[in-house]
Amino acid sequence: MIPNIEFAVSKAVNEFCHISVLYRELMPAELATGILDNKTYESRNSRLRHEELRLQLQKLRPFPSDLEWYEFATGLMKRSPLGGLEALSTKSGIVDLEWFPISDQVLTLLSSLAKRPWTTDRIRVHFIDSLYGGFGWNDCIGFAPFPDIEVQKKFLAHELSELITPRRSLVEALREAKLNLEIAHTVVDLLAYFSVRDFLARPVFPSAVKKGIKPNPNYYPAVEGLYLMFECYAENPGTYQDFQGLVQDIVATLKEASIIQ
Repeated sequence: MIPNIEFAVSKAVNEFCHISVLYRELMPAELATGILDNKTYESRNSRLRHEELRLQLQKLRPFPSDLEWYEFATGLMKRSPLGGLEALSTKSGIVDLEWFPISDQVLTLLSSLAKRPWTTDRIRVHFIDSLYGGFGWNDCIGFAPFPDIEVQKKFLAHELSELITPRRSLVEALREAKLNLEIAHTVVDLLAYFSVRDFLARPVFPSAVKKGIKPNPNYYPAVEGLYLMFECYAENPGTYQDFQGLVQDIVATLKEASIIQ
């Protein structure tokens, strides 16, 4: 089953994230140093901070963990327009940004590479301009809009990969092998990149490389050690029977590279 991708812009969701960024010091630490750490947005809107609201939030501490924050944010995404949500997707033309292949070929390839079926018939994607990056949670995605549609495609593919990649078994294997646990994030991005690569416009000289499209070794650890392996895997998704087989090969590849070095 391939899910439908629904794009939307919501006033309620954007206002919630706007407040979360402006008062990020009162939000869960993982978020405050991650997707809410948008210093440019925070600086540009600093005049909108109010001490009274800060004190109220400090007293309430409404989100003791990132889990509660995500549940609240995605709950806003799922609210019906009749319940007060101002969803603009049917009026704003944002749905036109859903490029043709995303509904079939990209999702099918990503599912094949991640060795995990989609378990939902609908994925909600919300554009949220205050976020520093984005998040994928259960069947919802929230991410910042980019002026470059090719980067936006890759960004969306990354968040889709976050929804479907079995991270837990990967992290456990990395920990057991005494490898950098952040390599799990590298794997998510490599799965995303190779699922969408053939549907991206080729860079034009002098912009031979577009930042944010091909996994960046300065941001994702062990990209050089895994890239060729994933390139071969993307050409033949039937290489592994399950995700665990892929994980074993990832660990073996990195260990071999370490020995050679």
